[in-house]
Amino acid sequence: MATCTSIPLAIPKDGSLTKAMIKDIVGTFLTSEWPNVDPETLVVTKKTGYANTNCVVERPNPKGDTHSEPLKVFLKIHGALDGEIEVLKHLVPNKHEEAQLCYDYGQSGLGPKVYGFFQTQDGTFGRVDEFLDARSLEPEDVEDANIRAEVARGHAVFHSMETQLKKNPIQSYYDAVTRELARYHKMNKLKRLANEGGVSMDHLVDYDFVSRLRRVTDRLESIEGKKGWCIHDVQFMNVLVKNSPNQGESKIVLIDFEFVFQNYRAFDIGGHFLQKMFKWFDEENKIANCRPYTEEEKRHFCEEYSKQWNEKTGDSDTGEQVFMESELGFMLAITFEIRNMLCFMDQDGDKDPLNLLGLNKLFEEFVKQYKKLGLGS
Repeated sequence: MATCTSIPLAIPKDGSLTKAMIKDIVGTFLTSEWPNVDPETLVVTKKTGYANTNCVVERPNPKGDTHSEPLKVFLKIHGALDGEIEVLKHLVPNKHEEAQLCYDYGQSGLGPKVYGFFQTQDGTFGRVDEFLDARSLEPEDVEDANIRAEVARGHAVFHSMETQLKKNPIQSYYDAVTRELARYHKMNKLKRLANEGGVSMDHLVDYDFVSRLRRVTDRLESIEGKKGWCIHDVQFMNVLVKNSPNQGESKIVLIDFEFVFQNYRAFDIGGHFLQKMFKWFDEENKIANCRPYTEEEKRHFCEEYSKQWNEKTGDSDTGEQVFMESELGFMLAITFEIRNMLCFMDQDGDKDPLNLLGLNKLFEEFVKQYKKLGLGS
């Protein structure tokens, strides 16, 4: 059970943490050796995070080379809700629910263990997790059939898992996202910012995503698209590849559950196919320098997914059924990304040309897929 522990310290408003503070946080949960560590001997490596502070914390190997507690842990400090999450606040898990979900996922052996969940005096939430010897999934990795199959099975298990989260109607999400897309439709501010960034986005801003998104969900309903616990933020950085997995253990780990709620499973599957084309944290180009998923690879993914889904649920879905759903889910995932990026532009005045080019690429993929599936007729 992920019980929230109060920790008697306050994190500065700039988010900076001293090594002494980090030692005290970790030592609250790992109580044998970590409390005796000299904080100045800690090696703290900050990891890139969009809204959160993520750190890998390593202590020296004790004398005699024996230790009962891990030498490395992963520390996550949750940031405040931003505009992207705020509009979905009624759907996404609160920090305690997210911690419980991560705890359950870790206890199942599928993900990192949660050592502790805490709140500081200033109201900040955070977690201390097991550090995994792993790297982020790269777009080229899924061209390996074995890795691709493991990612497919990992998503099928997550989508079908039992959780303590409330099952909100999926229409609640589509009501929220269509309201937002309608608000940005034909917004002159967005056109101006794009032009100032040297990239025209007029066609995207003037495009009626709302009516087209409704056609996509109507089609999913007509083919009885299945629903499950979707992660939504399925960029490749949120899939880890273990460097040295144990015998019989999955090489793939899914992480980052801030956006988990009920949706069409097609959202995450199509989103995974979409994300092979992008590297959002690259400083030189947001569009990945590799080929997209081929249809053959997509069908292989969907076949592996359906087998795992059926094993977990007792259903008898075919790979073809999952593939048909994923073709529609591809567009659901695009509208999620576009909505988030337009929100960022509107709130923060973003006109980074790399982001703008990424947005136009998303738009191009939506239009192409919508036409391919004959949804405009």
